[in-house]
Amino acid sequence: MVILSTLAGRLDAGGLHSAGSLGLFISVPVLTGFASALSMGNATKTWYKTDLKKPSWTPPPWVFGPVWTTLYATMGYASHRIFHLVPRHLRAVPLALYAGQLALNFAWTPIFFQQQRFGVATAVITGLWGSIAATAWTFAEYDAPSGWLLVPYLGWVSYASALTAWIWRNNPGFRHRQLKKKGN
Repeated sequence: MVILSTLAGRLDAGGLHSAGSLGLFISVPVLTGFASALSMGNATKTWYKTDLKKPSWTPPPWVFGPVWTTLYATMGYASHRIFHLVPRHLRAVPLALYAGQLALNFAWTPIFFQQQRFGVATAVITGLWGSIAATAWTFAEYDAPSGWLLVPYLGWVSYASALTAWIWRNNPGFRHRQLKKKGN
């Protein structure tokens, strides 16, 4: 707790226009998102590409990296604004909502790609959608641009939610077939 308090004090001192603070707030979701993407392993080149039924409106794999990097940077910037524009004693709720949606976001990838638990992934992304909406709403109560910065993220997760639900519905028993293929 002392470390977080010290860090918060140092970030406060830098203010909204501090490059170091901005870099930290952007790098947290970008780097954590990158680490989460590594948990996919070679899934996009193997079972996701060849064995999984996907709708015709599935984007090509190369789209995900640039889209997610942009969204992570944007949400990092929004959280940076909230941190610096909201009085310290009022930050807990908006930043806790932000942290909660980040946790759900980063949980989805290994659940979907490593565990191939599409039903669980659908539940997680549904919760993620709600937590993003709550975060955007709460951010907007303090700083309208910060709330609006999360709207593209909410749009993308809406699309990803529909895609996840479609895959779950149209690939019953997929995980069990994959485990049998591996001999587990």
